[in-house]
Amino acid sequence: MRVEIYVALMLLATGFALWRGTKAESRIGATVLIGNLLTFALEHWLGSAFKSVSLMYLALDFGLAAVLCAVAVKYPCWVAILVSAFQVNGALGHLVKLLVPHTIPFSYAFLLRFWAWPMIIAMLAGRSLPKMQAILGGRDWPLRMRPVEP
Repeated sequence: MRVEIYVALMLLATGFALWRGTKAESRIGATVLIGNLLTFALEHWLGSAFKSVSLMYLALDFGLAAVLCAVAVKYPCWVAILVSAFQVNGALGHLVKLLVPHTIPFSYAFLLRFWAWPMIIAMLAGRSLPKMQAILGGRDWPLRMRPVEP
């Protein structure tokens, strides 16, 4: 059931980002959607035992992290930065398994999959909280200490 909930929220978040989002949000939405589709296909093709590191899975995760970081650098908004940071965290789970090969498969799978949920929540928050978008979406990084008008 949780997979169906995740897929529904992912389609909602990426759909809104592609349909009504800024350039950054639409590029993030497209990358997240393509990344999820490729991940589902890869897990279907390779299986999801998580007993060892798949180099294709590792390459996919780090490739997606690189694309999302490039989007965050080109369009520095809080959604882009958060989503790219979550993808980097998920990709680093592969390094844990490489450095500690006796990591149990459940822990390895958790390290890879956990970060998908905060990504989707950040994308939904970016579309549904316009005040937060207006306050944090400025291009004058870092934000200066100034009072926020109600």
